[in-house]
Amino acid sequence: MSFYQSGQPATLIYQADPAVVQHLHRVRDSLHHSCKPYLNHTVNVQTIDGQMHEGTIAGMDSKHLYLMVGGTTDMERGYYNPYYNPYYQPYPGPGYPYPGPVNNNGILPLVLFELLAISLI
Repeated sequence: MSFYQSGQPATLIYQADPAVVQHLHRVRDSLHHSCKPYLNHTVNVQTIDGQMHEGTIAGMDSKHLYLMVGGTTDMERGYYNPYYNPYYQPYPGPGYPYPGPVNNNGILPLVLFELLAISLI
């Protein structure tokens, strides 16, 4: 058990049931096996919270499905990397701080364990 700098032992707040952990590993492996053949395909994704997203599967890792979505809105989470923009000019160039995405595409990282359904469009 680890100790804080004060010398007090850490108090365990939560520990996942080993059966749940094993089940989550199987779910993750199933998602990878099901989605891998459909990289770069357009899909609809529904989360367990009922949110619907339409986009192209851009990639996956052990925790996320990366969905490329067009024209992000205030309701969507997305990340824009200015270094992929050919028009990006670092400060003090024109368009400081960023000129904005050229094609309005963003990558939406969706947590694998929150996905309810994925369907091809």
